[in-house]
Amino acid sequence: MRRPNRILVCAALSGSILAGTPGVAAAYSPDNHELYTVRGAKLCERVHAVKLPEKTLRKMIKGVREPDDLNHHTFQMIRQRFEPNSYGKQRDISVERIAAQAIHGSPNPTRPKYRNLAGDREKLAKAIRMSPAMLMPDRFPLDVYSFDTNRAVRNKILITASQYLCVSFAHKKDGQSARKFGNLIHMIGDTYSASHVQRSEPVGSAGKCGTEKIEWHFSMDLIAWKLHVAADEENGDWRFRCITEHTSSLMKLWVKGREAVRKEIGRQAKLRRANQHVKESMILLCNSILREDADVLERPAGGAAAGYSSASGTDNWEFYRKKKPDQAIQPVGLTEVDEAIAFRKRINDRLRENGSKIRFWYPSRGMKDLCRGISRRKPLPAPLRCTAQEIDWAMQGSDEVRTMWIPGRAQP
Repeated sequence: MRRPNRILVCAALSGSILAGTPGVAAAYSPDNHELYTVRGAKLCERVHAVKLPEKTLRKMIKGVREPDDLNHHTFQMIRQRFEPNSYGKQRDISVERIAAQAIHGSPNPTRPKYRNLAGDREKLAKAIRMSPAMLMPDRFPLDVYSFDTNRAVRNKILITASQYLCVSFAHKKDGQSARKFGNLIHMIGDTYSASHVQRSEPVGSAGKCGTEKIEWHFSMDLIAWKLHVAADEENGDWRFRCITEHTSSLMKLWVKGREAVRKEIGRQAKLRRANQHVKESMILLCNSILREDADVLERPAGGAAAGYSSASGTDNWEFYRKKKPDQAIQPVGLTEVDEAIAFRKRINDRLRENGSKIRFWYPSRGMKDLCRGISRRKPLPAPLRCTAQEIDWAMQGSDEVRTMWIPGRAQP
């Protein structure tokens, strides 16, 4: 069978599964993202006296739903859901999904365990191992290594958020502007799904939103998709309450920034004004929405906690067998820097071979924490500043920004 036919067969089969399985259908539709966006808009009007026009909200919802729109990459997740012998197993992740993981608040896939081969032994000697005291006593015995620290993951999310805001503030088309802001809201929203990110609960008598902290970014190669479903559907807990409140606050800043940038004449004026308003959103993200303690930032990202990992006891195929104990799959350390760089190059090479226009990029481990010292008095860190190219695209109403992908900025 030729490749195009295989894709069509896969599409038809997957569509039947989606239509006939309520849990699966809910998992691969972005309804929850739309729900907190709508509620956030109502809260924004009630609390901040900022009302979004109905047309703008509709376009924003399109952007919120866009990262989860059904496409041929979704079929991979459906296949994984019915994958035999998946208990404690790493899933094969497509290059497009690897490139998209930060859009969902998640890091790159972890590295498989090193084998007893000369090349692997040499790489293992340069890997950075976690101390035994930091490893969970009940973790699943799978020695995976991370390509990224939590700091690199958060830096990536912040840079992507900045790019969305820059294009959104300056775009001459109202609908496209709202759509790019919707992409941002989706990315931040996924960091409030318990199957993407582990967070501490908000503290204070009323559980004040903005006090919750990120403790661990999970990678999708070690997630149990059945459990992913339930977490992504949850809309009655503190996570959903807080993302609704944060969406309201981000909307207020977006409306203010959009109006200010549109009034400016010329690229340089728009660029300066956009950076001023990007800073306001970055301060909110750093100080309230994406808070992480210093020791957490330096830990390896990836893997998944007990209850969400592929070693969770809810094996996707052997559902009829006795439930196994929940276990976390925790990265035991970081790969060497050269291997992490080679991983990113390999992904880009494969994207080009596949004819994709996506350019995969990631902040280096050496990049400082972009949230450190961020304030209204200090300049915006260079990696978070809008570029002239982004403003040009926006001012021209370029169709290039109709996708989720904006080329990465030059890294310092």
